Amino acid sequence: MKVGDLVRWSPIEAAYHKSCFGSAGLNLTDDRKCGIIVDRNPKYFFVLWQNKELICQLPDSIEVIK
Repeated sequence: MKVGDLVRWSPIEAAYHKSCFGSAGLNLTDDRKCGIIVDRNPKYFFVLWQNKELICQLPDSIEVIK
């Protein structure tokens, strides 16, 4: 992955979010279907999601959209 790639949450990250936060009414999976990597450091990718949130993500929590 590199800066400029389109990404989405990995299936594992989406399942984790649904199991931990779904019962509280927090469903962010629709907002995490498309984002763009805008920066990175040795540990995190900084992703600007389609709902205008800028979030740092670990490499194993996102995948490149083909």
